[in-house]
Amino acid sequence: MNNILLVEDSRVVSNAIRRRLEGVLDCAIHTTQTLAETKAFLEANDDPICLGLLDLTLPDALDGEVVEFVTEQGIPSVVVTGTFTPEIRKRVMGMNVIDYVVKDSPSSLTYLVSLVRRIVRNRQTKVLVVDDSKTSRKYLASLLHTYQFRVMTADSGHEALEIVAATPEIRLVVTDYNMPGMDGFELIRELRKTHDKERMAIIGLSGQAENELSVKFIKIGANDFLSKPFMEEEFFCRVSQNMDNLDQLEELRDAATKDFLTRLYNRRYFFDTAEPMFKSARHTGRPLSVAMFDVDHFKSVNDTYGHDAGDEVLKALADILREEVRDEDMPARFGGEEFCVLVDAMEPKALQEYFDGIRKRIEATPIDTGEHTLNITASVGVCPTLRDSLDDMLAAADAMLYEAKEGGRNQVVLAD
Repeated sequence: MNNILLVEDSRVVSNAIRRRLEGVLDCAIHTTQTLAETKAFLEANDDPICLGLLDLTLPDALDGEVVEFVTEQGIPSVVVTGTFTPEIRKRVMGMNVIDYVVKDSPSSLTYLVSLVRRIVRNRQTKVLVVDDSKTSRKYLASLLHTYQFRVMTADSGHEALEIVAATPEIRLVVTDYNMPGMDGFELIRELRKTHDKERMAIIGLSGQAENELSVKFIKIGANDFLSKPFMEEEFFCRVSQNMDNLDQLEELRDAATKDFLTRLYNRRYFFDTAEPMFKSARHTGRPLSVAMFDVDHFKSVNDTYGHDAGDEVLKALADILREEVRDEDMPARFGGEEFCVLVDAMEPKALQEYFDGIRKRIEATPIDTGEHTLNITASVGVCPTLRDSLDDMLAAADAMLYEAKEGGRNQVVLAD
């Protein structure tokens, strides 16, 4: 749970911000209206605050004192102000805050919500700064730390490639152009061999005043380019826009490949992925197996407790599969109460124990449906060896699932 401190003396504005944030984030919003209330809350509160949203002018703090106090507590903060002048901007940005928002229109609230969501997501996002200048590298890293990213640094293109190879979850690379050994262009070319623009954003930087540089950066694979020196707000906006684009693309991929209810892969993705694996296994002789899971007496769950309870059962079973199957195996929802697991490179003799362990975990896990706590079981049919086609393997697993049901349910049956 993310704890956010909202300091705002207008209850109307405070309630509007709270409602919008709670609608899009898993967060707890703690509100205060004065500097005194804010001090008292922080003294009494033991839970870490991940972000402060601070009104610049309060009844007992007319000159931004609450911003100075909250940031001194080590809480990353965004200033929300009703007035804006170049002098106010300069003073606010000198307070070591992430950003400021002028509350002068409904669109300001939309921007604030987007900003908060971005900052919360940044806390789980790894980024890499690449620059041979220690001063520049430290400055860029400090900016990204302010935006709550998990920052790594490299002083050369070669070191950057090593870090990316060892840290595949890096989602953003900020690289200078002019570096010895491997310049920014060469680094981007190498990165794009393994990381496409839809999964890793790259922002190029350069202090050289050449218009062609920005064009070349984009053409060789960068998502964006900035000339140095730049305004900190522009840097943050460019970074945020690129990360938002990655998030949106990921959400679209999830919508196309994952089941809406359980968040497991869907039937279409299963076949798109399993068919090439089947062909490879046929060519190399690598073991490949398929198992079909089915919830026992699922119709009676829906009839007795309602479809909402049935949905909770399906989500709980999906969570167990996600936790219990190996990283190299792929669980998917086939439809209704039926699930499938594709098992890569496991010898047939180990499959009985593997799937029996998952079956026992399902049997032993109570499921909270809100009004009731249910215990369920599942039957499992397994095709342990390659057949003439993937469809033949699925048919064999389905036949074994039928035998498991007919034989008393809550058991694993392997085909010969």
